[in-house]
Amino acid sequence: MEKSIIKIVNMSFKYNKEDYLFRNFNLDIKEGSFTTIIGKNGSGKSTLAKILIGLYKAEGYITIDGYLLNDFYIKKIRRIFSACFDNADNHFIGETVKDDLAFTLENLGYSKKEMISSINTIAKKFKLENILEESPEKLNNSEKEKVMIASSLIHKPQILLLDESIYKLNSSDKKLVFKILKEYQKEYKLTIILITHDLEDTLISDNIILLDKGKIILNDTKEKIYEDEKLEKLGFNLPFIVKLSHNLMLYNLLDKVYFDSKEVMDKLWP
Repeated sequence: MEKSIIKIVNMSFKYNKEDYLFRNFNLDIKEGSFTTIIGKNGSGKSTLAKILIGLYKAEGYITIDGYLLNDFYIKKIRRIFSACFDNADNHFIGETVKDDLAFTLENLGYSKKEMISSINTIAKKFKLENILEESPEKLNNSEKEKVMIASSLIHKPQILLLDESIYKLNSSDKKLVFKILKEYQKEYKLTIILITHDLEDTLISDNIILLDKGKIILNDTKEKIYEDEKLEKLGFNLPFIVKLSHNLMLYNLLDKVYFDSKEVMDKLWP
């Protein structure tokens, strides 16, 4: 039986005297899953992210890996729950990339030997070896986002939340980061929550959630979400490979929606 690592029951939240953004909101995210949350501006995506890491307090019942989300357990939760937001500059604490990677490990009580080993491993994985001694000001936007994500993964958390924190990655860096995320998901049962405005990013995930004004409109596997044109009817631009699949299905050239261009090529020209 799959374990729920994030469970939200009857959650409600509003800003000051405004109307409720979330009202009796329920969500269940399974351990080791990769979920993409999409939605237009004002849908509640980033607010939900801030609630989950304890920056905003909401009414209702929320547990993270069995711990009730409250002041008593927040320190335990933040050891297992890493989050990256849309401004990588705000993430940096150390004077160099190496210092930034070391910061979390120092707080968790790693020995110097363990820290050196962990930094070398993550730097090699993210291809950061040549910029370890650089200050954040000298990095380009793609490098900053890589360092931010590497820093969030260095202690092998159980949950990683990425809130619009990959859109400044260049194409090669994004491909590398996605490859690493899938490796961590498989090897360490990492639960990944990706909040994005770009539906192309949903292709790497297992599940897709569509939020609209604090309500879940769609919540299913990407296969079921993309087997019809619901998202397109709701005003979203479908990923290119999904639209291509639908068009080729009309001519009986494909029998299902594909998420990888190579698989389409192999199917059409075996």
